[in-house]
Amino acid sequence: MIKHAFAVALLSGATLLFMPAAAMEQPNLNLNEDAVTQAENIGQHWFNRMASALRELNFQATLVRSQGQRMQPLQWSHGVLEDGLEVELLQHLNGADVRILRLGNQTSYYFQPSDRSYFVQTDITPGLLPRAFYQSFSHINDHYQVVAVEGHRIVGRMAQYLRLVSRDNYRYHYDLWVDSETGMLLRLQMLTPQREVLEELQLTSIDLPAASPIALQALEGVQRPPRLYHHQQQEPLQFGLYPQWLPSGFSHQAQHHRRLSNTGLATDYFLFSDGLTEVSIYVTDGDSQRLPGLALEGVDSLFNTQTNGYAITVVGKLPVATLQRIGENMALGQPD
Repeated sequence: MIKHAFAVALLSGATLLFMPAAAMEQPNLNLNEDAVTQAENIGQHWFNRMASALRELNFQATLVRSQGQRMQPLQWSHGVLEDGLEVELLQHLNGADVRILRLGNQTSYYFQPSDRSYFVQTDITPGLLPRAFYQSFSHINDHYQVVAVEGHRIVGRMAQYLRLVSRDNYRYHYDLWVDSETGMLLRLQMLTPQREVLEELQLTSIDLPAASPIALQALEGVQRPPRLYHHQQQEPLQFGLYPQWLPSGFSHQAQHHRRLSNTGLATDYFLFSDGLTEVSIYVTDGDSQRLPGLALEGVDSLFNTQTNGYAITVVGKLPVATLQRIGENMALGQPD
């Protein structure tokens, strides 16, 4: 279990130097390795500490999510109960009352004052952080590299700065700042390959109690809402159009046929992931949905096109050029 103590040193009239306790617990490195390899090894060490902290640490934090001019304040709590159950609660502090509660591998979404609440089977809180941030870096090492750069002070705490970079230009990059004492993620930026900031998460306060917060302990017995959908409710694909190209490392996560809740249109749906990000593909009958050609790049990029009489929409946290190549390589028949 991660230690929760933290010491703050104040240096008056001098430059603040980055010297975390125990030399930041760096792994033993071969001094003959070149500087790049050392930076990667240290980066992987800190990424793995972050993944452990997100699973093991008891914390209560406030943060701000920024996307361009949009800012959303959030309250984020996490704890591990005595029986080992992870409890995580994310609350939107502005606008609609949205609360996301995760109990182990079940995540419930509560919307007030509506009856649209539901739960999904997942052991992370979707939409907050990528799944890969909760796992060893080895899961994404083939397609990303992480490099330790330098230290910074974030929300009053010393932090290790990491650059998480795609090994190709088909994906976005990330800058991460993790607490030098606990490994907790303190700040995140998602960037284009040209290093334009698309999204930022910044903790504004954090409390690290030794035990799981009392408020979280009381949530273990909360009744969950209905499941969003079940595998038995999903139909097989019907249109016969399949993606013929995806960036290396993207694996199939789901595919089915259903009617979209917002439009009622019959749709073939595909979901792929490289462990860090996801891409969704929607295929509908072209006569039912005449979409304009559209290419938008942002936090969730979007690309629309038409082929073989079908309307295709590709959505994901990827450069729009990547989505365009995926959409333009949809064809009848499964790929070899």
